[in-house]
Amino acid sequence: YAYTVDGGTMGELETECFNAYKSTVSFTGKPKHTGTARPDMVNAVTMACTFLSYLPKNEVPEATDGRQGFYAPMSIEGSMEDAKVVLFLRDFSQEGMEERKRTVEMAASLVERSCGGHVSVEHTLQYKNMHDVMQKNPAVVERLVKAYRNCGMEPVFPPIRGGTDGSRLSEMGIPTPNIFTGGHNFHSRYEWASLEQMVKATEVLVELASNK
Repeated sequence: YAYTVDGGTMGELETECFNAYKSTVSFTGKPKHTGTARPDMVNAVTMACTFLSYLPKNEVPEATDGRQGFYAPMSIEGSMEDAKVVLFLRDFSQEGMEERKRTVEMAASLVERSCGGHVSVEHTLQYKNMHDVMQKNPAVVERLVKAYRNCGMEPVFPPIRGGTDGSRLSEMGIPTPNIFTGGHNFHSRYEWASLEQMVKATEVLVELASNK
């Protein structure tokens, strides 16, 4: 087993995270001079924009929290002939993830039928929810809970709306819960860390190392 130090506010102890896939959606159009485009030009840029319009508007990162999953458009690029959209798919259940993958595929198929041209979808696994691994190895979490309490904290267990190295380690068979860092507003202009909370995380690590 192992422990990562990659969490947020003091007292958080994380034992589950998103299932994560990257979906690469490629669009192939039929370019033609714009002045004589009618009726047979197919614009790959238009196809990509139409595809994004088909995704659920209320299931994006900026409209979700807690245990809600999402579709996150990460990039869009291309030209009239070829375009590409990269999406991050996130869900806490594998059943929910499979539904999200099907939704992407259905939206791609709709674009192909309504716009013409060709659309292909490639799903790539990024990491898995580590929750099942933790449940099969309760002593690893119990040891960390004891360390928190010995340092004067009652742990809370928010799900990680992202992933950590621990999610990949757990997938490889090394159960790896996540300890707080004292960091806040991650990946924003206003990211900051609390020195007091960083010291408390250090106390937890010392307790883990000294606790038999």
